[in-house]
Amino acid sequence: MSINILPFRVYQVLLEYTDGDHALPMGELLRLLRTEYGLRCDRRAVYAALDKLRAVGCHIPEYQDDGEGYRLLSRPLEPSEVRLLSDAASAFPGISQRQCQRLLKKLGRSLSCWQREQCRPLPVKTPWRGVNQEAFLSVEVLEEAVSRRCQVRFQYMKYGMDKKLHPRQERPYQVSPYGLYFTNGNYYLLCRYQGAENISHYRVDRIQSPVLLEKQPAEPLPSGLDMERYVRERAYPFSGKAIRAVLHCEIDLLSDVLDRFGMETQLRDNGDGTFDAVVLTGAAGLKFWALQYVAACQVVEPEQLRREICDALRAGWEAYQKIQE
Repeated sequence: MSINILPFRVYQVLLEYTDGDHALPMGELLRLLRTEYGLRCDRRAVYAALDKLRAVGCHIPEYQDDGEGYRLLSRPLEPSEVRLLSDAASAFPGISQRQCQRLLKKLGRSLSCWQREQCRPLPVKTPWRGVNQEAFLSVEVLEEAVSRRCQVRFQYMKYGMDKKLHPRQERPYQVSPYGLYFTNGNYYLLCRYQGAENISHYRVDRIQSPVLLEKQPAEPLPSGLDMERYVRERAYPFSGKAIRAVLHCEIDLLSDVLDRFGMETQLRDNGDGTFDAVVLTGAAGLKFWALQYVAACQVVEPEQLRREICDALRAGWEAYQKIQE
C-alpha cells in the first residue's frame, strides 16, 4: 500500500478513535495504522501526515498543546447533528428498514466509536415502512431531471388489498419536474403535465422506474408562479390555487395554527377565548385541515369553502347513521 495515502489513513484512525474526550499517543496511533490498514511507518512520516491534515483544515492540536496525544476536533457532522438526522431518518416511513439502517450507519461514521456509543436514537415505530427499494434511486433521477430541466417518465404505484404496490395505471406518467419537497411526513415531487395549468404532487416513495427524457425539455413554470411561495402557502400537498381564508378558532389551537400556516398569519384576539386568523393557503388542503379540528375551528370565509365543509360534515354524519342502522 502506497505511503502516499498515509494522511488519509491517519485521518481515518483519528476519526474513529479520537474526539474531544479521547486522544491517541503516537505509539497507539502507529499500532492502529499497522493493525487496521497494514501500514508500517515511523514517527516522522506520521508527523508529516498530521501536518498535511492541518494544512487542509483538520483541527488536530500539537502534542505539546494537548498533553495526552493526538485527536481530531473537527468533524463533518457534530454529535448533535448526527442525532438529529438519525432521528429524522428513523421517523421517516418512506424508506425501507434496510435503507434506514444503511443511512444510520453512514451518519454514524462521522462520529468516533466513543461518540457512537452515546448517540443511540430511540427506536421509532412508524405506522408503516416503505417497501419501494428504489426510493433513493428515484430521488437521484428526479433531482437530475430538475437540474437538467428535462421531462421524466415513471410508474406510479398504489397499495392493493394484498398490501403490495401495484401500478396505479397501465400507462407510465410523463411530467415536467420542478422540485422535491418534504411535508407532512412524506417526500413529494412537484411537477406538471404538458399543457396543464395546475401543479401535481406525487409521493417519491410511490414512484418506481423513473427515466430521464433528456431530449424532451421540461415546460417552464406557469407565468407568475413562485415555487417557493407555492409550497409555503399549502397546508397539505393538494393542487389548486391559494385562497385567502378567515378562521375562527379556540385559543388552545393557536400553536397548531402557527405551526401549520406560519408566522406570517394575521391574528386577532377576540377577548373571549377565541381568535381569528387570516391565512393564504390551498382550499383543498385547508378543508382537510379544518375537518380535523372541527370542534375548535370554523372556516368563516370564503363562503364556498364553508359550504363544502358543511356538506362534508353532513355526509359524514349520514354515513355514521347508516352504520348504526
